[in-house]
Amino acid sequence: MKTLFKWALGLSLLTVLVAVAATAGLIHLAQDASGVAVSVNGHEWTSDAGMDLGDLLGCLLGLGITGVVLLVVLPLTLLLGLGLPLLIMGGLLVGGLALGLAALLGVGALLGSPLILLVLLAVWLLKPASGRRSSST
Repeated sequence: MKTLFKWALGLSLLTVLVAVAATAGLIHLAQDASGVAVSVNGHEWTSDAGMDLGDLLGCLLGLGITGVVLLVVLPLTLLLGLGLPLLIMGGLLVGGLALGLAALLGVGALLGSPLILLVLLAVWLLKPASGRRSSST
């Protein structure tokens, strides 16, 4: 299982790196090609323009929110969305089996109680008397 997880993680990271490299390459090719322009909200986007402080803060804020969502919200969602229902169903299954076993033992004790009482009476009568002495003070 550990090997499968390592392979899946490695392939996922490799896929992300290939996607980032392909995006950077396409942006670089689009800048060199004539007649190709990238427009965002009506403004032409160029990679020559430097990042202002607002752009940097926006980028950091977006990365921070993404990190919180991936590290906190996603695991909690998976835990409560998948783990809790499975735990509840497992508890109901075990509880149902325990209840069925208790019912079966209860019916058996009820039906066998006369025989159980006779066996206990026979054991009590056949048991040798213990050396109990009453202490009189």
